[in-house]
Amino acid sequence: MLRLLVLLALLAPAAAAQTGAVTGRVLDGDLPLPTATVAVWQIAGPDSTLVGGATTTLDGDFRVEGVPAGTYDVVASFVGYDPARQRGVAVVGGETDLGAIRLVPSAAALGEVRVTAGRTQVQTRIDRTVYATADDPVSDGGSATDVLATLPSVDVDVDGNVSLRGAGNVAVFVNGRPAPVQGDFLASYLASLPAGSVERVEIIPNPSAAFEPDGVGGVINIVLKQNTDRGVGGTVSAGTDSNGGLDGTAAVTYGKGPWSLAATVGLRDDVRPGSGDGFRINRYDTDPTTRTEEEAGDRTRTSALVNLSADYALSRATTLTSQLQLGTRAGDETEIGQTLVQGLDGAPVFGFGREVTEVDDGRSLDARLGLVHQFGEGHRLTVEGRAEASQETEDSAYLETLLDGAGDLTPARRSSQDDSDREASVQIDYTRALGTLRLDAGYKGDWQALGSTLAAETAGADGVFVTDLDQSNTFDFDQSVQALYVQAGGEWGGLGAQVGLRAEQATTTFDLLTSDETYENDYASLFPSAFLSFAPSDATTFKASYSRRVNRPRTRALNPFPSFDDPLNIRQGNPALQPEYVSSFEAGVTQFVPWGSVSLTPYYRHTTNVIRRFLTIRDDGVTVRTFENLDTSDSYGVELVSSFEDVGGLSGYASLEGFRLKTDGTTTSTGDVASDGFSWGGRLNATYDLGDRLGLGGLALQTTARYSAPIETEQARIDSRVSVDLALRQKLLDDRASLTVQLRDPFNQSGFAYTLDQPELFQELSRTWGGRQVGVTLSYTFGQQARTRDRDPGERDGGDFDGGDEF
Repeated sequence: MLRLLVLLALLAPAAAAQTGAVTGRVLDGDLPLPTATVAVWQIAGPDSTLVGGATTTLDGDFRVEGVPAGTYDVVASFVGYDPARQRGVAVVGGETDLGAIRLVPSAAALGEVRVTAGRTQVQTRIDRTVYATADDPVSDGGSATDVLATLPSVDVDVDGNVSLRGAGNVAVFVNGRPAPVQGDFLASYLASLPAGSVERVEIIPNPSAAFEPDGVGGVINIVLKQNTDRGVGGTVSAGTDSNGGLDGTAAVTYGKGPWSLAATVGLRDDVRPGSGDGFRINRYDTDPTTRTEEEAGDRTRTSALVNLSADYALSRATTLTSQLQLGTRAGDETEIGQTLVQGLDGAPVFGFGREVTEVDDGRSLDARLGLVHQFGEGHRLTVEGRAEASQETEDSAYLETLLDGAGDLTPARRSSQDDSDREASVQIDYTRALGTLRLDAGYKGDWQALGSTLAAETAGADGVFVTDLDQSNTFDFDQSVQALYVQAGGEWGGLGAQVGLRAEQATTTFDLLTSDETYENDYASLFPSAFLSFAPSDATTFKASYSRRVNRPRTRALNPFPSFDDPLNIRQGNPALQPEYVSSFEAGVTQFVPWGSVSLTPYYRHTTNVIRRFLTIRDDGVTVRTFENLDTSDSYGVELVSSFEDVGGLSGYASLEGFRLKTDGTTTSTGDVASDGFSWGGRLNATYDLGDRLGLGGLALQTTARYSAPIETEQARIDSRVSVDLALRQKLLDDRASLTVQLRDPFNQSGFAYTLDQPELFQELSRTWGGRQVGVTLSYTFGQQARTRDRDPGERDGGDFDGGDEF
């Protein structure tokens, strides 16, 4: 036995020395193919055994370690390319370098992609739907807000707030991470993000446990263009419109050796007119009166955005990532209105004019530093630290002027508000493939400190402004959220499954410094998620999913000090407001057909501690809008989306949706409330290829149309909404340049209206914005632009365990 042990000890080093590494580089022509798969197979008779494998780096390099001495077949593959096989590769120890392995695009695969529209307009994945927007002419010269407004299921209101399937508080991500600003600043940020920098938008109604649970409506992930070709490349564009707006975007990329650099600069000067009218009957008064209002205004927004990213490959397995985003926003808005007060018999009482002006200024900074280490195929660690800072200031003034008759006017007012937000986060994500399973685990720590100061003044009888203590206020809001998550998933033939759980501990402190009040709210939450997919064939996929999410109240909804932008309509927060939770269920089927794809998705959402805006009437007839928690809300509906590709030159997608919303609960101000409303709507985004009509290049016509039917809410009826945009794009200079002409809202229908009918008050209100306008945008692409990167190094895919490949 002793001799046997000695013999084994002597042979062990020799055996270990007989293992080696297989290396090489996968290319498309002379360009590297990142994320390509390389497998080492041992051939034994009619069977084969997988010995090892690897995924190529950004430079196309691969290294398969621990291959025993022997002879193998090495196979390199990538979606849309024919696999390349090198037979009889001898491994005798040390390193076996296979050199360059070149893949050739597969005609069959490309044909299949063309048939299913999987790589053009719409892509379906296990947990999300992906819309390619980079080539949409209608969004040229616009902003990310304009891009989102073209997508199925997504609504954007007059203030730029985004909702998904009727649910607000959607979590907006940029490149797989939360947007640099959140809350009340998000709408301004999206409006400042140039549409030309958006590559695609991912709609994730039921995010997995790896995502932050904020946003009861789900997640919208905006993926920006990032090129990884060698050398220098980029795109520049500039445009203007009939309202006097200007926009320009420049994106430049550079790659050499271990470096991958990218820079994007965007400038926007957006000018949008608006108008509105209103009618109200003050039923609360013993001598009821009516008010008829008309107003017109202009809003100007100027913004600049600079995004810099630098990735450095420390080794073939380790990459250092960094990103810096700087943004500035400024604007002014003027509203001029007239109000006529009459008796119920139509006799005039008095009339007055009103002028409201707002001047705002904002800036933000978002810095990130991360490290990605690839241990091997399916085995990765990502660490990222993030620091954010934003500052917003707003100066406003309110003035009423008597026009006719005799009546009491609201004293002139002016105010200055200063908001600052500081955030920091640390995130660790770990992925490990174990056979057919993929395990994901991670930690996320978030810290936020927000401060707000509002200084208000009211004019006295002598016209001198003095501090108004009823309006002035200062508050601090601090929040800490610590989270751990774990999830596991895999695929077995046509069956895929994934389950996950996220645990969070939140601590919040809301200090009202003006009134010396403090509200604390500490709570722990569990957020499970589950996904199931089944593909009986390459043309059909069934999916089902579940997730639990949370909507944490924003400071505007918490601050009890009133806002007097309009003395007749006051906004006021509720510091006792609690988070609302939603459990979301979704099922669906996607069928690929020769002309595209068809998806049918029923869904159901159950919400507790529902947050709703409520309107009450004071004794003096002033309406106060505040927030309350209701008991429950149930929303269920179905969405039908169809993509079509090259059907007689027509490509795009269309959607049709119907949903029902039921709410039950009790409020402190209005007592028992309930609603049961049904609504439906549809979207169309279609591009018609006119061919080379002028001998200059391809000519394309695109239209987007949206319709939302009326719906009854807890207190009011929201009217239907219709909008249409058109665009014509001419390609130039061998497709290196393009000239786009947009016609936005040609029928002048963009806006909203609602009717409120209560015992104390009847009110009708309508608003329009933007108006009909014509825009022109010129774009030019230079350098190497053959292929763009789908995601930046280390970007977390949120549990998309199929690797992000399209069907």
